Amino acid sequence: MLAGDRRTTLLLKTDAEPVETLRVPAAVLGRMRIASSSSVTPEVARARRRPMTVVVTTEALGDPRTADVLAGLSLAGVRVVRPYEVYEHVLRRVSLEDVDESWFLFHRPLRARRLYAMVKRLVDWVAGLLGSLLVCLLVPVVALLVRLDDGGPVFFRQERVGRGGRTFLIWKFRTMRAGAEPNGPVWASRHDRRVTRVGRVLRRTRLDELPQFFNVLRGDMALVGPRPERPRFVNLLARTVPFYERRHLVRPGVTGWATVRFGYGDSVTDKWRSHEYDLYYLKHRSLLLDLEILARTVVVMLLRKGQ
Repeated sequence: MLAGDRRTTLLLKTDAEPVETLRVPAAVLGRMRIASSSSVTPEVARARRRPMTVVVTTEALGDPRTADVLAGLSLAGVRVVRPYEVYEHVLRRVSLEDVDESWFLFHRPLRARRLYAMVKRLVDWVAGLLGSLLVCLLVPVVALLVRLDDGGPVFFRQERVGRGGRTFLIWKFRTMRAGAEPNGPVWASRHDRRVTRVGRVLRRTRLDELPQFFNVLRGDMALVGPRPERPRFVNLLARTVPFYERRHLVRPGVTGWATVRFGYGDSVTDKWRSHEYDLYYLKHRSLLLDLEILARTVVVMLLRKGQ
């Protein structure tokens, strides 16, 4: 475990570098023991039975004495890592402040195994087909409830940005009253007054998302991936959130890592944090992670944690 044992994981700092200046989240610091370079030597590392992990900042590397100690530690079998690696491992999201163009090249987040890509596409097709059949069975029930509530249309279609920046129309069961955006697009909030009574139930159970299986069957979306955003918001977020448009390198999903770990969000700050989870998915996506996301989605639906 990278940062799970206080006795074997140390945060390295120099005497001139107080821990408060280290760019490490509090959630990560709480799982570490703080030490200076003088208290960690290769001899100490060899004396320990279990492997050590030392987290070192760029500032600490600027000290020649610290660099020498680190070289000796590495030769002694100690794993030396940077703060953003611990951030990513413990919080399971990418530190967006540490992402630059080289991250997309040398961390190779977009390289997926061919077998994974083939299995994922097959699963998406089967899920799209079965999900679409399920939606067709639910339509009469939802239509009756909507008719009794406000008498508006059952389905709602909205333009979203998909893979490669291409737009498509996403399908949902309508949860807001007709004409809910007279002045243009607005992010939905947790206690949005525009949501109807039936719509509130559909949102809490995430049943309003089921018609997106039509989009999965068409190939517009995948079962798992970053949630697709509206073009107007994409233009806004592309100017404020670093590398936001890179999420369009893969198909958007009905559910995703950011959805089950963070939620939807209704502000630029929320979208910044959500994007950290999306980048984590781009880097680590696999069948195992997809299965975890689907399992977490089921839990969210059962516990009615939807917006």
